[in-house]
Amino acid sequence: MTNAAGQMTQLMVVVNLKRLSKTFKETVPPSWAIGKSENGWMTNQTLYENITGVFYPWLVERKIQFPIVLYLNGHVSHLTTLPLSKFCIEKRIELVALYPNSTHFLQPMDVALFHPLKLDWKKQVYKWRIEHSGIRLFRDNFCPLLKVLDSTVTEKALMNGFRT
Repeated sequence: MTNAAGQMTQLMVVVNLKRLSKTFKETVPPSWAIGKSENGWMTNQTLYENITGVFYPWLVERKIQFPIVLYLNGHVSHLTTLPLSKFCIEKRIELVALYPNSTHFLQPMDVALFHPLKLDWKKQVYKWRIEHSGIRLFRDNFCPLLKVLDSTVTEKALMNGFRT
């Protein structure tokens, strides 16, 4: 999650594992969070974990003044549950769900951040496969390659997404 000041919370990687292997855990940077779901996609439960365990503590640590507005993608996986709604009301986090399937004009972060990130990710994977004789990318290689975020996700890119 990001804000208009160009700051980004701790990243949460969601994986489809019931139990995390030691090898995988060692590849995840200590500043990242790990979520688990049956299919490796964001779910209502991982969204709850992200907001209560990552986002809210991040806000408190930075002494960000409440109330705040949190815009969510209107996709079904981002729809709130009663426990999340109660948590957000209690913590003075106003949730706003944007229309799904309208990311190109209602969610400028898709253009300002995710598009360049996807391009950089494809380059990283291509380079990795060349260096490893074309073998497929395994889960244990995912997080080290995703460090492309460090160069793609800049304060300026985030601020431009909100400016748009």
